[in-house]
Amino acid sequence: MNYRILGQTGLEVSEIGFGGWAIGGTSEAAGTQWGWGETPERDAIAAVRRARELGVNFFDTADVYGNGRSEEVLGKALSSEWDRVYVASKVGNVVRNGVGTKDWSREHIVRSCEASLKRLKKDVIDLYQLHNPEVHDIQNGDWPETLELLQRQGKIRWYGVSVFLPEEGMAVLERGKGHVMQLAYNALRLEMEESVLPLAQKKNVGIIARVPLYYGILAGKFKPEKTFAADDHRSHTLPPETMRELVPRADRLKKIAGVSPGDSAAFAQWSLKFILANPTVSTVIPGARNLQQAEKNCSASDGQPLSKDQVDTVRKLWWDDSYLRALRTGL
Repeated sequence: MNYRILGQTGLEVSEIGFGGWAIGGTSEAAGTQWGWGETPERDAIAAVRRARELGVNFFDTADVYGNGRSEEVLGKALSSEWDRVYVASKVGNVVRNGVGTKDWSREHIVRSCEASLKRLKKDVIDLYQLHNPEVHDIQNGDWPETLELLQRQGKIRWYGVSVFLPEEGMAVLERGKGHVMQLAYNALRLEMEESVLPLAQKKNVGIIARVPLYYGILAGKFKPEKTFAADDHRSHTLPPETMRELVPRADRLKKIAGVSPGDSAAFAQWSLKFILANPTVSTVIPGARNLQQAEKNCSASDGQPLSKDQVDTVRKLWWDDSYLRALRTGL
């Protein structure tokens, strides 16, 4: 496992981290599923521990993943390792009376931090992030003061913001608050390269790349007609019309990668290596629901990096593709 510095924090983190959304299992708000389907706890714990054995020291989660279950799994799997690994959690997405909403108030952030610490069985959260706020939320409000209060109280070490759109990322950087930014970035989602990543590098803001395999599309597992179970968020975040557009584009990337059509493991590793080819990225956080997936993810840190020619070819394809440049599907 190779390690990189997480921006201003100075933390040395594994370049392959662990995304904790899937191990949270099912989650529902207003009849809409926001989880990945049920994951047996023993499989989730095995995945986390295997990732740790292979050198992963950065684990990302959120209080809303499985309504706290993801944090609980990490607490059970890593409670004896907290002095050797880093955990990042997120706050702000709330399910109240069965309805999903957002809350950036001081009261909610402080209360949620305390609850996350208990679930994680931890005294301090290494990185605490706002969970996908919109531009007006980023530009206004006293969230920086609230997070700095938690820092002074010793409840969190560093803070940042998880964003979805480039304009949200720019709002964070322009406000000048936060040590780390988490964003969607993969071989089919390069819009953050236009302005956000260059400015983040200039300001030494650590970058966490999420959705690196685009919910499995960049693992090369799917046919265009693939559909998902009702308890899987992809049933609505990747509707049939989106699958018909994205899967053929992923197949085109397979040819660039030089992997055989049926070798999903090799393509997934190539997809992770593509992200790691950008030195602005500190860590990539693919999810894993079992130890085999954890092993495959970690192997992307081994071997040779992608060639500049391959990286440049992918970027040119993205720039020349009006559909991809307008794409904003996902979470």
